[in-house]
Amino acid sequence: MKENSFDIPVLLVTFNRPTCTAQVLEKIVQLKPKKLYVFSDAARAGKKDELSAVNQCRSLFNSEHITWDCEIKTWFADANIGCGRAVSSAISWMFETEECGIILEDDCLPHLSFFEYCDTMLKKYADTPEVMHIAGTRWNDEFKKVDDNYFFSRIGHVWGWATWKRAWKLFDYNMSTWNRANDRKTIYKQLNSVIQTQFWIDNFQRMFDKGMNNKNVWDYQWQYAMFMHKGLSVVPYANLISNIGIEGTHASLDNKDQGVFNRQTIRWNQDAKLVNQVKANHDYDNYHIVNFFMKANNPVIKLKWFIKACLAS
Repeated sequence: MKENSFDIPVLLVTFNRPTCTAQVLEKIVQLKPKKLYVFSDAARAGKKDELSAVNQCRSLFNSEHITWDCEIKTWFADANIGCGRAVSSAISWMFETEECGIILEDDCLPHLSFFEYCDTMLKKYADTPEVMHIAGTRWNDEFKKVDDNYFFSRIGHVWGWATWKRAWKLFDYNMSTWNRANDRKTIYKQLNSVIQTQFWIDNFQRMFDKGMNNKNVWDYQWQYAMFMHKGLSVVPYANLISNIGIEGTHASLDNKDQGVFNRQTIRWNQDAKLVNQVKANHDYDNYHIVNFFMKANNPVIKLKWFIKACLAS
């Protein structure tokens, strides 16, 4: 790739992890995109040691590191916004001026070929409304029933991903259209499983009940938008993102699944044949929801989901 030839905007969301941020920035330096958006949330009140870490992150985005011809735009928050509002607001900020973009948080270390993958998919599916999301992570590698080097899923994972302005405009942080009964029917038609549908319904209800000022997440709201608009996510056959934030804001040293962090990444084959049929891989989604999202739940909880689903039907 020629220097400064990558024309897809890249958004990097940072907070208080300078070591992780530096590693992700190094990948962006290798890429040398024409446009780079940087969001930095402020230190939390009462966290004196956090201010130094935040400032260390912000100091990385200077002429010492950004040495190529790059249009860099920064949003350094004056007060802490919090994870849910911060990330989603940063994405909306980028889409005030861009039609598509790649989103990385400070702990999502991409294989360099991740950018070529996003570039290819963003351009191929730009005018395909049902494709709303391009994921960089590939979970459940043991599921091999995939014939191509990428496929489609109903689930949009956000550890390194890309999307379009036309899709992001469907995002509603407050889930203001939430209707438990009607939304259940919409989700069931896509998953065809009462237990899996109940899993998502319960999680969406929990997000909605928290209210607009108390949510510390945004990805559930994005998944809700995908379900409501029958959206699809592009998923690479091989994993392209490694989460290196095992000791970060969202990870607990006492209660963590080691398997989700520091996963191996493999080069995406950009010369492979592109898929013609835009259709969710239902077998994968069924396997993935059960063995990724629901795997920690015991049989009693699953029985409760089943009973609740039957009573609601």
